[in-house]
Order: sequence, then structure tokens, then C-alpha cells
Amino acid sequence: MNKKLLVLNLEDNPNDSELIEEILSDAGIECEIIRTDTKEGFLSEIEKGCVDIILADYTLPSFDGLSALDIALKNCPEAPFVFVTGTLGEDIAVESLKRGATDYVLKDRLIRLVPSIQRALKEAEFKKKQKRKDDELRESEENFRELVENINDAFFLADDKGVVTYISNPVESFWGYKPSEIIGRSFYEFIYPEDLDIVEQEFRNKISGYRTPIEFRLTKKTGEIIWVRSSGRIILQDNKIIGARGLLINITESKKSEEKLKESLEKLQKATSGIIQAMTLTIETRDPYTAGHQRRVAALARAIATEMNLPVRKIEGIDMAGSIHDLGKLSVPADILSKPSKLSDIEMQLIQIHPEAGYNILKDIEFPWPVAQIILQHHERMNGSGYPKGLKEEEILIETRILSVADVVEAMASHRPYRPSMGIDKALEEIKENENILYDPAAVSACLRVFKENKFEFD
Repeated sequence: MNKKLLVLNLEDNPNDSELIEEILSDAGIECEIIRTDTKEGFLSEIEKGCVDIILADYTLPSFDGLSALDIALKNCPEAPFVFVTGTLGEDIAVESLKRGATDYVLKDRLIRLVPSIQRALKEAEFKKKQKRKDDELRESEENFRELVENINDAFFLADDKGVVTYISNPVESFWGYKPSEIIGRSFYEFIYPEDLDIVEQEFRNKISGYRTPIEFRLTKKTGEIIWVRSSGRIILQDNKIIGARGLLINITESKKSEEKLKESLEKLQKATSGIIQAMTLTIETRDPYTAGHQRRVAALARAIATEMNLPVRKIEGIDMAGSIHDLGKLSVPADILSKPSKLSDIEMQLIQIHPEAGYNILKDIEFPWPVAQIILQHHERMNGSGYPKGLKEEEILIETRILSVADVVEAMASHRPYRPSMGIDKALEEIKENENILYDPAAVSACLRVFKENKFEFD
């Protein structure tokens, strides 16, 4: 904030007022708080001149918040009005917002106070600018018409039934209709049928005071479909809706560009998947005894993460990391990977470098997930006995904790050159016995449900 904020605080508790000032100060907002707790005091401060913002308790010994809101809207309508109160029922909260309050913040959730004030001031500034624009437009209809006829976007006026009463000439350049062919007809005639609900909902939103732009399709005179963005507002007269006005902006080309960008992104995602598949096949070529291991681990990890109700994006990252979690084995001699007997200490040390080797291969690739870190940590254990960093508990990513459980279960249930398969039951017994010691208990519990209740099976 570039200037000192003048805050009118309707509050009967001086300590709460001081706390508000302290919170704003800590947020870097320099302010002057004027506290009052009576109707007379509130009116007196309002009459001195509009403050920047009003923060009001809802219930006071001799005054109530809704009455204060009515006074503020009448005498100082440009100042945002935010309730800062101890309790506020849902019905009252909705009513206060309908009556014109900007927001409400409960005193036990004052962490919302600063963002609420910042948003309220931005909205107030926007409303001031909008009001100035409206005043300028009302000053001279001729100047207004000259303005709208010389812009590339189409300005329109419609009555309360949606019938177009005016539309500027630029509309013909992108819509194909002359203004005379549109005026007198319902705007809804031209809207692409699938988008009618969007436009009707926007009209209802505008009645409620919302003014967010919307995008929808129109049918040209030739039958071609175009995209437009519309921003407008309801026109009131004596508190009665008499119509709407706004701009139609042709965004067809930008929509085409978005579609091309989406196609390019899909191609890039397919290419990335292809690269990952190639990496997987490369590893399996060097380590044929574990062919399919990464794919099966990824499938189980994905099932566990889904059972744990993780966000879709995290599940995608787990699936990606699982598909290449042993990428670092490219740095391990092939004869060690396929050795049919117990490894020596030196050979084991060579095997244990594969998480870091995989991390080094992937660390500079900008995945939308922490793939390199997941792979680096996939042999870490909850008690710190894992490698390469000896991380513990929450130091290990949740994605990694899930992947580790899947990795162990698949490895024990599969054949290896140095031992036969130990079976699913033995694998599940291992993770259960060591849950919260080596393995994350939530991941273990989800894994057990995946097999016992969801009947998961490896492909």
C-alpha cells in the first residue's frame, strides 16, 4: 500500500481493535484505526468524510452490524464494508453479502483478514474506476457513440428480455450481420445452442451484481461459428432492471491458437511418455530378470495412491516415477544385475548408487512432478536405515513412501536370479511387520486393502 490506510473500526473491544492493527502492521500495511462502538460515533466518523475501509463487529451492546452496513452504503458507498466478528450464522452471512457487505471474517480465523482487506480494496478501486467510466459515458451520448463506433469491438444494448436495441458498426466485420439486421431481434437467436445456458446464467449473475466476463459462441450469417468474450452490466432505472449493455470481443483466433497449443501439449505429453517407455525398455534390456518390474511397481503404486485418495496430479507423478525408478541401474554392470548368487560388499555398494545415478540423469528435466527426487529417495526408509541420504519419516516424499511399498511387494513376489518368488502373502507380511519402522503405515494399510479388498493382481 502506497498510502496510510484509514480504517473505521466498529468494535466494542479495544483489545480486538489493537489486534487488527497489529495484524495489518505485520503484513506491512500502514494504517490508522478509528474505533467506535456506538451508532452516534459511527455516524459522526462517517460524516467527517469517507474512510478507506470499514471493519465492523456484527453485534454490539447498543448497535448492530446490519444497521451500520445500511448507514455506510447510504453515506459512504465507496468504502468496502467487512464484518470482523466472533460468530456469524450462514443465513446472516448470506444476508449481509446480499445487502452489500464486501466480505466477512471470523475472529477465530483472522489469518483471512489481510487477504480479505486487500481484495476488498482492489474491488473498491475497480468500482471507483467503473463509476468514473459510467459518469463519463453519461455526460454525452454523442461522444459515447463516437467512441464505440471507432473501436474494433462491438458495443451493444439490450432490453430486459434480451432484445438488442443498439449494436455498434464494428459488429459486421466479425459477425457478418449489419447492425440493422440484429437490432430488434433477441440476442439469444444468435447464440450457439450449447452455450445458451452459459449466457442465461451470466445474466442471472449480473442481476446479483457479479460482472465476470464470459466466453461463448455465436453463429455468423454464413452459418460459421465464432467465439466472443462478453463483459457487461445490468442497466437499472428506479431499482428496476431495464436492460443490459456490454462489449462483444472477437476471440476466435485466440481460441484457435489455444487449440493448437493444446494439441502441441498433447503431442509433447505423448513424446514424453514414449521417451519414458524407451528408458524402461533400455533398463529391461540390461536387466532381463526384472523385465516388467518397473511397470508393475508403477501400477501398484498408482493403485495405492488412488486408494489413499491422493490428488490426481500426485498420482500421475507417482506413475511416471514408478515407470523409471530403476533408471540408475544403467550405471551398474550388467553381470552384477544378473548375478545368480549373493552379492559381495563392493557389488552391493555399486547397486546402491543407482538411486543417485537415476537422479543425476533426470534432475535437469523439468517434469511437472518431483520425479528425480522420488527416484533419489525410493530406497529410503522410515527409520532412517535406507540410502543414499538416510532420510526419516516426513523427510521422505509421500510419493516415495508409496513407491517404496510397491517396490518391495513386487520385488518379493517376483522371481530373481538368486532366489525364487517369495509370493504375495510373504510380501504383504513383510510390509505389515515393518510398517512405521521401514514403511509408511498409511501406504501399507492402503496396499493391504488394494490386494485384499480390491483384488489387485500384477499383470
